[in-house]
Amino acid sequence: MMVGYFERRSLTEKLTQAQRMHKNGWINLTGSLDATRVSKALSLSANIVRDVLDIHELPRAEFSDGVEYIFTRIPFGQTDSGKTAPFLIAISGGHYITISPHAKFSPLEVSDYLFSTTERPAGVFAANLAYIISQYEQRVHLLTEQISDARRRLSRHEVENSDFIKFVAIEDTLNEYRSSLEGMSRVITQLMENRRHLFKTRDLEALEDVDLHIRQVLVAISSSTHTISSIQNAYSTVANNTLNQRMKALTAITILLAIPNVFYGMYGMNIALPFQGEPWAYPVITSFTVLLILLVMFVAKRLRLF
Repeated sequence: MMVGYFERRSLTEKLTQAQRMHKNGWINLTGSLDATRVSKALSLSANIVRDVLDIHELPRAEFSDGVEYIFTRIPFGQTDSGKTAPFLIAISGGHYITISPHAKFSPLEVSDYLFSTTERPAGVFAANLAYIISQYEQRVHLLTEQISDARRRLSRHEVENSDFIKFVAIEDTLNEYRSSLEGMSRVITQLMENRRHLFKTRDLEALEDVDLHIRQVLVAISSSTHTISSIQNAYSTVANNTLNQRMKALTAITILLAIPNVFYGMYGMNIALPFQGEPWAYPVITSFTVLLILLVMFVAKRLRLF
């Protein structure tokens, strides 16, 4: 377990890491942890802290013993096969606490989104959420670029089977992102009711902006998912059409080759046949079969049989 202490005492300063814990600071815990020991050290609920260890924990908000607990999920892993992990935020009277046992997280990365001091945990919370959503947005944009590249290669008939296997992984990732973001949107809607008067007006406005940002990312995810389905349907249609054209060509070749075989088969029988003793029989029969093939091709094309 890694523990970091961060603070920002004035709006003119940047968020910096401190050597020890101060009042109204930001405490960040990452890596494997002992829920019982952490809860005792930070005066948190052991049961709630233990929940963040469950990789499948869904976004939710809970209030216990004067502390507001907000479960979110943050993305991690490779872009095209990314996953999400639970991320716990605890807002108590004197501290803003974040716990991320499954994915790396550094509060310093939130600095660009932070427009309040750490003495206002509600303002830090809005900035923290804005940063998390931006991570989702960046990953969704990268996935969208991969999908667009595959669509361009489809138009040039350069798509391979590996691309569709990759699409499965991308679609799974997008679905996981959608599930996490929808849960976080519901949590934000619940928090914006401000039943415990945790947020000021500007904090509520910031949360509303974050919720709007989530909805925009969800629209992008839906668009990307629809594009994947369109590419898969288009490829399936193209593949079926190509197969039909090839089967049609092979059928035509088979029919045309069957015509001379009728005559060649007859003259291969060991019985007396017309003209079999004539010297001109071979070229005449061969020419006749060629003309017959051409005639059949002409009639078939006029009738659009092939």
